[in-house]
Amino acid sequence: MYLYCFARSQRAKDIGNRLLQKSEGEWIIDSESFVVGLREQGDRVDGAVVLILPAEAAVKLLIDRLYPEDVKYPVIQLSPDGTYAGVLKSAGYNTYEILTKICAITGAKAISSNEDRGDFAPDLHKTIEEYNMSVSDPELLEEICSKINAGLSVNIYSDIPLHMSEPVLDTLSYSSYIFRNNQKGQMEKAFVSSCSAEEYSVFITCSTLPEVENKGRCLVLTPRIIVVGMEIAGRADPDYAVETVINTLRNHEIDPKAVCTVAVSAVARENPAIDAIAEKLGCFITSFDGRLIKAVHVPLNATYSGEKTGADMCTAAACLASDNGRILVRRAGDRNSIILTAMAKKGNLILTK
Repeated sequence: MYLYCFARSQRAKDIGNRLLQKSEGEWIIDSESFVVGLREQGDRVDGAVVLILPAEAAVKLLIDRLYPEDVKYPVIQLSPDGTYAGVLKSAGYNTYEILTKICAITGAKAISSNEDRGDFAPDLHKTIEEYNMSVSDPELLEEICSKINAGLSVNIYSDIPLHMSEPVLDTLSYSSYIFRNNQKGQMEKAFVSSCSAEEYSVFITCSTLPEVENKGRCLVLTPRIIVVGMEIAGRADPDYAVETVINTLRNHEIDPKAVCTVAVSAVARENPAIDAIAEKLGCFITSFDGRLIKAVHVPLNATYSGEKTGADMCTAAACLASDNGRILVRRAGDRNSIILTAMAKKGNLILTK
């Protein structure tokens, strides 16, 4: 291992010299110059920063001078009297191996373990349960959750606005990347070409991403947040209507597993094809009185202050059921059988509680 040591008092420097005699490394003379130098020379896989300071001083130096985002190494705090050592910043799979080696050389007691992350890491299972998400690979989910609890930081990609309740802590486990709905194709190609087969990644999306799902250790979570408003012909064949809805969603790159509600008028609710569609999608049905539907107005254009007009029936039903969410598809399908509008429910997806 290669250690970058920082100390102020003579007894702390004595412990640091003992470390450097037993391993490769160097002294940090000036913390600001040290960070600049790291950017230029790159990272060593076996490197670590050792702050031989009291806990208060070590935390202050890490936050105000070393900048955790710039220093890609693990940061270990070692008490100046050599009695204990702990992890201030985990980085990579070998953080706790380095801590164990430092303790073996100095005789210090380790006050951190690779199980500590489990006491504050977010629980992905709770998010999945909250949004009734479909999981592409249950075994991979358990593997990723185990790795997060052990200290792994996982990249999360989504075309849905995400919210973290405690960003300071949650960003230790998650690195989130948001892409626009019209960037799905570019993002998918870029991810497939750059992602390592051994790298764990999570996609939270209502879109179909076939190339991503077949990529190494990539987990795809599909939340049920899509509302589909429908207009249906009186004599529509149920089997044909189901096929039309499924194909229409897929043709517009919407995963049918993301649908949570079918929204229709009170009159259309009596059509048996609606029951068949909801059963196939595994979702709920909600219906609205005709007066409510006629009262809905939607923008003619997607602008902040666009002129509004009366909505068509399927769009109006979707607006009501989604609380005026984001329109993904408007009036698509078979005009002789069934027409649909798909909307994402209003609001952010709360990734952590």
